[in-house]
Amino acid sequence: MESNLYPSGASTGEAVGLAESLWSEILGPDADTSTGFLENGGDSFRAVLLATRLYELTGREIEYLDVLEADEAGAIARLLTTDTPGS
Repeated sequence: MESNLYPSGASTGEAVGLAESLWSEILGPDADTSTGFLENGGDSFRAVLLATRLYELTGREIEYLDVLEADEAGAIARLLTTDTPGS
């Protein structure tokens, strides 16, 4: 059974929309999607929450450390649309 519900070929626009939506959901409505996760008040707990929500909604596993290092919401979208080993 295929667990990847969000194929790497999904549109960039869809991925950006999802990433920005979850960015605001986890970091708050005033979070700046063009500013880094940590700069928006993110921490390891919130990074795990965001990675878990991404998995729940897409079937794609994103490492929480990648979320912590994200310099903007678009970085999360790129992770969703990029082929990774085992995806």
